[in-house]
Amino acid sequence: MSQEMRRGLMVQFPVGRTRDYVCKNIGDYIQSVATRQYVHPIDQLIEQEEVDLYHSPDGRKIRLIMNGWFQWRSANWPPTDDICPLLVSMHISPLKAKDLLTPKGIKFLKDNGPVGCRDTWTLDLLKRNGIPAYFSGCVTLTLGKDFRVHDNERNGFYFVDPYFKIPPLYEEKDNCIILNKNRLNEFIEIYSTKSTVINSLAKRSFFKEYLPTGFLDRNTEYYNPYYKAVCFYKVYSKKFSDDFLLQANYVTHWLDIDMHHDTNEDMLRIAEELVRKYASAKMVITSRIHAGLPCLGMGTPVIFIASEEVTSENSSFNVPGRLGGLLDFFRILNLKDEIFYSEDETLNTINKFTENTTFANKNNWKPYASRIDKQLSEFMSDDFKETDIPKVRNLSY
Repeated sequence: MSQEMRRGLMVQFPVGRTRDYVCKNIGDYIQSVATRQYVHPIDQLIEQEEVDLYHSPDGRKIRLIMNGWFQWRSANWPPTDDICPLLVSMHISPLKAKDLLTPKGIKFLKDNGPVGCRDTWTLDLLKRNGIPAYFSGCVTLTLGKDFRVHDNERNGFYFVDPYFKIPPLYEEKDNCIILNKNRLNEFIEIYSTKSTVINSLAKRSFFKEYLPTGFLDRNTEYYNPYYKAVCFYKVYSKKFSDDFLLQANYVTHWLDIDMHHDTNEDMLRIAEELVRKYASAKMVITSRIHAGLPCLGMGTPVIFIASEEVTSENSSFNVPGRLGGLLDFFRILNLKDEIFYSEDETLNTINKFTENTTFANKNNWKPYASRIDKQLSEFMSDDFKETDIPKVRNLSY
């Protein structure tokens, strides 16, 4: 019976079923692209937010790698007994921890542990509740398994949601909307001296869509992409040459999902297209862990842009607790008061990044990727038996 267990792939479609469009972070599906490397064949896609609804069509349990951010619909936790879970690279959000760690939820985690935690916040949370757990890192560190190119095939640079502030041009004061003249004057000064660069940047869809606080920008005022391009250029030109900025591609992980027509398969396709772009890039600069961690696994030089807004548990950019332990894997440029600084010796040797700049990533993530790879490979192998479950779950413990 155990050898006949089915294989499932966990996906995270938006929860707003009744809406026409929902803004979605495609990073959720990049995590599914990573686990999909191990699931052959895929017998069924299973919605993370609906794991309590799954029932086997033929009495066979289904193996499911359960990783990622858990979970908005806390009432739908824990999964049904028809799911045989491998709990790895899990993040339990502080926003939902109380709702998930009910007596029933804790029992599920204990019964199916030890739990591989994507971050140290989740690790500490589970240990405080008596749940066996370990720091696993993220499954996206394994994306070099199927997605990797030779270094001589690399082409292009990518900025993926790099953090920068966009202070408003218009502000409310005494119940009136007024123009901030200091910011307008600064905008005019930078634009007048660098209009060619700013015009080129402003034509990219990124500068129409990007917001540092997440989701997509709905402001359609004609000046908005030019203003955001100036805000970006003012900061990033201090560390990146104009040629680098002009050659680069600009990507946001937020996209609008058509809830009536888009499917899980569509999301997986979009996520895989991004993974392939990052895999073949010469360099990626990002404030997104699900752009940065895949780059590590695929051998793509990556810089993580950190700031108080990105790393703080109380910021609007970051959901609390997500980054503990993961930032140690990156070469980091810190951004404070529009000034870059770094504690990384390698980055400190680079005065300004140009299209000819090269560097190597850190290697401290590799043992975590290797353990996840072994764990997932054995869990989804053809000769996996139900009696192997304790062994596989304890591989990294």
